[in-house]
Amino acid sequence: MRIEGGAIRRAWGRALLTLVALFAFHCQSSRDEPTGGETHFLQRCSESLSDCGPGLVCACGVCTRACAEPSACESFPEASCVTRSEDASCEAPSAAYCDVSCIADQDCAALSAQHRCYDGACRMGGGSASACTSGATEANELVVLGDSFFAVDHRTTAFLEDLARSRGALSPGERYRDHSSVVGNTLALLGAGIGDQYSAAIAEGPIRVVLMTGGGADVLIGACEVISEECALLTAAASEARALFQRMADDGVEQVIYAFYPDPSDPELRAEISALRPLLENACDESPLPCAWVDLRRVYAGHEETYLNVEGTVPTAEGARANAADLWSVMSAGCIAQ
Repeated sequence: MRIEGGAIRRAWGRALLTLVALFAFHCQSSRDEPTGGETHFLQRCSESLSDCGPGLVCACGVCTRACAEPSACESFPEASCVTRSEDASCEAPSAAYCDVSCIADQDCAALSAQHRCYDGACRMGGGSASACTSGATEANELVVLGDSFFAVDHRTTAFLEDLARSRGALSPGERYRDHSSVVGNTLALLGAGIGDQYSAAIAEGPIRVVLMTGGGADVLIGACEVISEECALLTAAASEARALFQRMADDGVEQVIYAFYPDPSDPELRAEISALRPLLENACDESPLPCAWVDLRRVYAGHEETYLNVEGTVPTAEGARANAADLWSVMSAGCIAQ
């Protein structure tokens, strides 16, 4: 039986239901021009019509420099010599090129204000979204669902909207419909609040894309006698997620993006979240409609102190910004709501 730990956790749950936190924004300076003297570095290009400038070649669709050792990339901030031989779509004459890895747009700021993070690499001039059909999804056809991880200050949605506006996917004044809430936000417990959020949203109007999280409130409020994937609390949450995906498919929803939490700081809570993760990921994989699973642990790795509150349960402003950057990268790569 859980006694002290469970009581503490339930206290967190009650606190999260009423928490409204304000976080300071952190400004990050960036330069208008890339550094290293090569203004086209990592700009999108076409091998048949390349204009990469002196010292660069168009390889694998991007302006870069062939390299045989790390020193060849030293003139580019944060760049390393990366082997691309496993990329079947790349037929460039050399197997290694200078590149800059990233998990969020801010990781590319040392290159220029125009570089963005696409699929884990910094690029200028757009990612795969450049080939997407514009205007296929109206702003109010994207709905956000979830618990306090999104709803405590709704900044993840706000930052995502900023990114969409900067890429031309949203017009000034357009907003996504954010139904995430700090109350009524479980998958299965206490009336399945996330399902109620979806019911309210679909009653308002058609939905084409759902961006959601869920399961954290169930774990905070409920408890497992033995923490495992067989815990009734966790299997009920996964079962409700499957039922919700079926409802969405029946209603004509075209895409779900399921963002799942980074690891919380409390060991017991982290163990339950870890047991729930594969259950919900499987539900997403087997969904009757396309479901993109986004594991935020890789975004938060090494940044937990600045990206999460002291309990490790909800993002700070910096964490919300990183959430949005990673989610936008997924949306861009998948031509979702572009």
